[in-house]
Amino acid sequence: MSPRSFESINYMLRPNKNVERKLIARTLLRLDPTFAVRDYRYIGLGSMWFTDFVLMHKVVGISDLVTIERQVSRSKRVAFNKPFGCIDVVMGTAGEKLGEVLNEKPGLVWLDYDGPLKSATSGDLETAVGALSSGSLVLVSVNAKVEQLSNNKIDDEIVSQERYLAAISDVEVTAEMAKRLTRVDFPELVAELIHDRLRAAVLASKPGCEYRPIWTFQYADDAVMVTVGGMIADQADAERLASCRLSEMPFLSSGKPFEIALPILTEKEKRSLDRLMPTAARINAKSLEFELKDAEIEAYRTFYLDYPIFNEMAA
Repeated sequence: MSPRSFESINYMLRPNKNVERKLIARTLLRLDPTFAVRDYRYIGLGSMWFTDFVLMHKVVGISDLVTIERQVSRSKRVAFNKPFGCIDVVMGTAGEKLGEVLNEKPGLVWLDYDGPLKSATSGDLETAVGALSSGSLVLVSVNAKVEQLSNNKIDDEIVSQERYLAAISDVEVTAEMAKRLTRVDFPELVAELIHDRLRAAVLASKPGCEYRPIWTFQYADDAVMVTVGGMIADQADAERLASCRLSEMPFLSSGKPFEIALPILTEKEKRSLDRLMPTAARINAKSLEFELKDAEIEAYRTFYLDYPIFNEMAA
């Protein structure tokens, strides 16, 4: 049996993903006084690592947590590794179980796929939106490498990137969109497609509500990934959301992806940079005792408080 993604990737040891989680948690803490996010039900795809669950419980304060695990053959391992008693393990696919575990309760759903854009067009997203109430939050993460569009078959025939994208996303791929099927531009297109799909799902299943985008992140610890999400909001919740002034948070800017691109540092390099922090001034790369690019230094200066350090511990 081939290893599943959670058996070949340690999801705890990805610095850019680690920082992304912290930025999402910071946003939730900003929303909590207005929306009581700590009382929401969190539904995620925890596999055996549960990294996001630890953050949601310890930092955000959510104590009603559900992980959906589709690999039945790993059920004992997933249950064994859950870090807190307040996490329920539900076996099955997200499409099968999301409606059961939400039941119109305010919730936070993170469909954190490690697969391609096609993962987000399977119907899970629409199921989640349909089972959530106003004030709820939905996040979706997918692989955004443009290579996923190549060498795919429809009716046993290899098709073009444009035709395959149209087939999996249910949109007409215009000439302008086709120009964006590049390594540089495709992640932003993926983010737009998922935001649009969330917007359409709310319009179709939540009368009186609209979709308010909040998060648009891009990062690459290995594969290029995109995470987008927002709130299902009726008029009252839309006004409450506006009162939270999320635009003041620099990583929640416009609709363009906010790129998280941290350098890989040794502990000694991190400690050396930390001695220069905090600073509003740009650091000259030539002043360092080791080589880093200006962009890497700037990324670290922005997120030095969030940068993770991983150490081996004796058993």
